[in-house]
Amino acid sequence: MNIVLYNPRAQRSHRRLPLSLLALARVIPSPHTWVLVDDNVDSTASADLDRLCAVTDTVLFVTVMPGPQLRVAVPACRQLKARFPSLGIWWGGYFPGIHADAVLADPVIDGVVLGLGEGTVPALLEALAGARRLRDVPGIAFREDGAVVRTVGAPIAASSAFADFPYERLDMDRYAARTWLGKRTYNHHSSVGCPYVCNFCAVVNVYNGRWLPDPAEHVVRVVTRLAREYRADAIEFHDNNYFAWEKRTKEVAEGIADLGVSWWGEGRIDTMLGFAGATWESMARSGLKMVFYGAESGDDEVLARMDKGGLRVADIGSLNRLARRHGVRPEFSFVLGTPGDPEREASRTFELIRTLKRENPDCEIILYLYTPVPLPGMYDTATAGGFAFPTTLDDWIGPVWSGFSHRRSPLTPWITPGLIRRVADFETVLNARFPTHTDMRLGAPSRAGLRALGRLRWATGAYRAPLELKALLKLLRYRQPEEMGF
Repeated sequence: MNIVLYNPRAQRSHRRLPLSLLALARVIPSPHTWVLVDDNVDSTASADLDRLCAVTDTVLFVTVMPGPQLRVAVPACRQLKARFPSLGIWWGGYFPGIHADAVLADPVIDGVVLGLGEGTVPALLEALAGARRLRDVPGIAFREDGAVVRTVGAPIAASSAFADFPYERLDMDRYAARTWLGKRTYNHHSSVGCPYVCNFCAVVNVYNGRWLPDPAEHVVRVVTRLAREYRADAIEFHDNNYFAWEKRTKEVAEGIADLGVSWWGEGRIDTMLGFAGATWESMARSGLKMVFYGAESGDDEVLARMDKGGLRVADIGSLNRLARRHGVRPEFSFVLGTPGDPEREASRTFELIRTLKRENPDCEIILYLYTPVPLPGMYDTATAGGFAFPTTLDDWIGPVWSGFSHRRSPLTPWITPGLIRRVADFETVLNARFPTHTDMRLGAPSRAGLRALGRLRWATGAYRAPLELKALLKLLRYRQPEEMGF
């Protein structure tokens, strides 16, 4: 059987290793063969798909995130199925894992791999070859007699339980991204899941509080290979919670300290506040430049409703000051517009951001609007108010739901257009007064001009209708930090 692994275009300049597909590739057994087609780096991706999918006995595996990637995947798969009716098309990734019913409502998609695929794909290939029933394959959803069938999930294991990623099968130079971290930045995933159950986070749907880390020595070996074989000078750890275990964090930092790589990861504020000073020093010496934190809100009541594990607003400020002392830039993400009193929450969050910037101007700020995730809690409030997800792929890729995928137009009943404008105006002034370090195209003159033009509005709190700043940011093609991340 011929396997085609397809990574649809995600966003502009998205040169990151397709780790989800590489994870599948390493468990595909012989005599099956596989080829990876990456629309993010392959200029001939469309022609390659036509050529590869024309071969008899081919199965197409597609990884799909909501937003731009979904809007590419739907028409691409429909066109391929129209040309090659016998082609098997299976989706996996975040979007189909959460919204399998909507995916399978489209006759073009034959099935969905739910959750991680390493424990599923070998058995699925046996079933597609006729050696077992689809119902006996763990961790899939498919149509049978007009109904969607979901099988029991496959056991989840740490990535280190499987073979290494087959980097040698790729042109690795094409994935050496030039970022603010380095000239040759590669990404890696060193753990599975997250040990926390915040009720607004989709990671909980997949892992339900489970976290399986690769041992420190395994992480060091992979980073060493990327540095020595592929000349990596920077690493983005795309773990949902890289810093969950202090001992492992310190051991990895010490193991990669002599490689000369810069690195980035995602952590929790309350966890890293408890790290020893020696651990912070080891991380800084090893090249840690920035940590992404879900700060979420400037309102303690909202943090409690989010099940943030006792995190308090005061902790966010403490972490901001601690990180600055160690020369590690914090990147704080806030989720505005949760149920309750979103106007008050926005005001308190804006004041917290002002304090964070006063105490550490180099901290990065990312703003989102709350978008419901099917978990008990805030999602129940949304559905009670009439919120409902689309039931077809055509609705998902339409203009109404595109903003939802970017967390810019959440379609929740309690968020008013006025609040959306208020958040956008504040963000515009913030971006002008403190341009992100991650947009490398902004030269020193552009940054100075933005800061000067945004200074008065920031100082006086005059956020309303900053038309002159919007125009300048558009003229400079300003990229917000979330656009430059993974």
